[in-house]
This record gives sequence, structure tokens and C-alpha cells, in this order.
Amino acid sequence: MVEMMRAALLEEAGSIRVSNVPRPAIGRGDVLIRVGRCGICGSDMHSYATGMYVEPGQIMGHEFMGWVADLGVNVAGISVGDRVTGFSASVCGACEACARGDFQLCSKLFTGSTGYGAPGALAEYVKIENAELGLNVHKLPEAISDVSAAMIEPFSIGVSAVERAGVQPGDRVVVLGAGMIGNACLQAARAVGATVLAVDVSSTRLVVAMASGADDVFDARDGDALEWVKAKFGVTKHHYGEGGSADVVFEAAGVPATIRQSLDMIRPGGTICIVGLPEHEAPIDTSRIVHKMPVIIGSLGGDFAATINRMEAGLLNGDLLCTHSFPLEQAAEAFEAQRNADRTVKVMIEMPASSAIR
Repeated sequence: MVEMMRAALLEEAGSIRVSNVPRPAIGRGDVLIRVGRCGICGSDMHSYATGMYVEPGQIMGHEFMGWVADLGVNVAGISVGDRVTGFSASVCGACEACARGDFQLCSKLFTGSTGYGAPGALAEYVKIENAELGLNVHKLPEAISDVSAAMIEPFSIGVSAVERAGVQPGDRVVVLGAGMIGNACLQAARAVGATVLAVDVSSTRLVVAMASGADDVFDARDGDALEWVKAKFGVTKHHYGEGGSADVVFEAAGVPATIRQSLDMIRPGGTICIVGLPEHEAPIDTSRIVHKMPVIIGSLGGDFAATINRMEAGLLNGDLLCTHSFPLEQAAEAFEAQRNADRTVKVMIEMPASSAIR
């Protein structure tokens, strides 16, 4: 008899349905995880709002923690009952990106990964294929709460973005957008020793940013964010004008206005790291790029192991960011809550304590 479980599926843009679906069957190298908590990611919201990234019927979710429920005979170093997180990434292993070790750039990444093509973690159980401890399955230290553990994936994006941007102690950093990823960048940059300013249009998110360690925050509804950054970090002249003096700007809002602002806030020769996912194209003045010569990078994905180490050391705190929690049966309400950026940072979904139904 096929074992069943409850899971949240995207029916179409704007519609989430919780249904009974078959529990994943595992192979000799796979791990089955009983999910405890799963967060709603910004990319999940893009899928929910527009249908992008996934096909109808997709079980959503990739930010999770849980406990190993079953494993294949070839899995080493992992036991039933282990408290873990992970991510099953689908890569071809044969393209130029894979050959270079740039697996996050493989064109197959979003065709069969957790929550993208493969069933996600907004379900009672999720499978990690070809499980390898320290690679796609990670044990969780007791010092990390369940809430923070379910945010290791998005925190890893912030940790890797800060590393890619080369943030140094004493750097002047601006974070545009104080949602989950913006706060992850903020905390990771503060852990390095940078001075960090955060800008948003949500009072809720700015309060959380201050609790996360921001040196100061600004509500862009109250005035000109560029002028505020110039007042805080100073004014730097460039060839045909003047702008901010930030050493690094993290664009985590994913909206055209903040993408354009990043070019004005950065000092000549500084670094702009784009981590937000826009739903619309952003027209920009490329003369700013020519004359200020900033380094502009994108950052996708992250290092789970490094993030777990920092979180265990108390340098990253996800508990501060969870503003709402819903049971799985209210997944549709949870997505609508996450949609309200003025009131939320991270919306978390809790799975039922019972095991799969039959």
C-alpha cells in the first residue's frame, strides 16, 4: 500500500492547495527527512505570484529542517533520528560550469532540485537524493534552534554574498531591502566587522534589522535614501557629480528603484552585490558604471557548512527574523501573509507532529 503524506502544492499562480500525495520512495543512496519547519522563500513568492521557476503541481519549499526518517543502505555517516537540513541539487555534471566546479551555474539546477522540479519541503517528508553528509545533508548542532535551523539555506546566501563581495572589517556597507536575504547579508557583514546601514519601506523589517545588528536604518517612505546614506557615510565626488561613499552595497530588494540607487550609493571602485530577484527589468544609467567603475556581482546559493558554524558560534540569529508561523494546513494563508512585506520578514510553516498517513 502506498504511504501518503500532506503537502502544499502550487496549483497555479496565486493558488496553493494542501493535498494528500505519495510519500517519497527512497533509493539506496537517498535520505528521507521528516520535516519539522519550512520557511517561505522570496523565490517561492515569485513562483506564487507569477508562476515563474516551477510548473503547476510543484510541492514548494526548500528552506527546512527535520529529522532523518529513513535512509538507503549506501548512505554513510547519517542515522535515523539525526536532526538535519539539506538541499538536493540537480546538476548535469557534464557542462562547462560543472567542470569548473561552478555547480550553481549549471543550466539543470532548477529542473530537479528541492522545491524546483523535485518535490520540496512544504510537506511532511522530503527526500534528498544521493545523500552525502557535509555536501547535501548537514547535521544540526543542538545550539541552533529549530527556527534558525530552517533558515540555514537563506542565511547561507547572505554568508556567501558577503564573502563574494569581499567585505572587510570597517567597511561601510548598505543593505537595500531588509527582508530575509537582506537581514542575512546584514548579519553576515556585521559578523565580519563592517558598519551596516539598512534601507526598506517596511517598519516591521527595519525594527528587525536593528535587532539584527544594523548600525542604523532608514524608512525610504520618509525621504531620500541616497541623501541619508550620504549623510551617514559621507559624499564622494566622481567624474560628473557626487554620490555616496559605501564600500559595498547589497541590493536585496529586487526592485528597479533600489537597483538604480545602488549605483549612486556606491563609491567609485566599490562593490555592488545583487542578491534580490526582480520580477521586472530595471533601466539603469550605465554611465555610472563607466565613470565609477564599481565591481558588480551576482550571488546565488551558499555554503551550508560555513553558515552552520557561524550560527553555532552565535554570529547569526534566525530567531529574530521569524515574524509569523502557520501550520501546514494553512499554507495558503501563510503565502498571503508573506506577500505582505510591510508586516513580515520570514513566514514559517510547521509540519504536523504525526507521521505520514496511510
